[in-house]
Amino acid sequence: MKFYRSRSFQTVRLCAVLVILSFSPCHPAFSAAPQTNPEIAVKPHTEGQKISPEALFALMLMNAEKGQSQAMLNLGRLYEEGVGVPRNFTKALEWYQTAADAGEKEAHMRLGLCYEIGMGAAADIGRAIKNFEKAAELGFAPARHKLAGLYLQGRGLPKDENKGFALLTQAADAGEAAALFDLGVILRDGLFGRKAEPEKSRARFLKAAEAGHAGAVLAYAAMCREGAGGKADPEGALAWLLALRNAGAQGSGLDEAITELRGKLTPQQAANAEKGAGRRLAAWNKMRGIQ
Repeated sequence: MKFYRSRSFQTVRLCAVLVILSFSPCHPAFSAAPQTNPEIAVKPHTEGQKISPEALFALMLMNAEKGQSQAMLNLGRLYEEGVGVPRNFTKALEWYQTAADAGEKEAHMRLGLCYEIGMGAAADIGRAIKNFEKAAELGFAPARHKLAGLYLQGRGLPKDENKGFALLTQAADAGEAAALFDLGVILRDGLFGRKAEPEKSRARFLKAAEAGHAGAVLAYAAMCREGAGGKADPEGALAWLLALRNAGAQGSGLDEAITELRGKLTPQQAANAEKGAGRRLAAWNKMRGIQ
């Protein structure tokens, strides 16, 4: 459960119908359940050929048995998602622990998420927090983001808004897109006793949007349209929303917002927005390694 309540382009209807982009690289640090990307970052030996899930699992197992910590982490993810092997949460937890013992900071984060909800072992918020803290100590920004939410919510830890805000800022400064978005919401709405700072909020949303965070795209487009935190830029707002839709987001509210913006622009401005959307989509695809 995220600690913020996001706002849509005009109303909550857009967020309610939006299908969040599958390519977003952000970690769902405030969500209860671990979520993984089954596209493990492993290049097959033969260029131009896709490695099968079963071959990928065999490769990861071989490398893990050789002591490669990243392969240990990947094995945990494969077991969790059931990619190339039957899904097995207990095995996933065991490989996450092995990877954590080998120094993989993300493994501590995933262990924490497992213990938080009781996946592969009994739920234990104390063990979850210890793993989040270890990952944060090792410099893993999503873990700082996660701890920020726990402090701000007072869940499993004493409520401490100052500590939570500091951790959130650290995660955002490290480029964590989800943290940038959450920080943008706080600065936009003046939450947790902070004063509203729309200019800073808009800047945070832009950075997160550039990283492919769908919620940030919506928030940044709304601020551009309304002229909040800077000058009004309806052409730019349309470009971002078109890029979002072209990337796979769906929803009648999104379509309505795009149609509304088109109606307020000249044909040339709308054409410019189309070109801008193409550039943004190309940038997102480049992040994913898609040419």
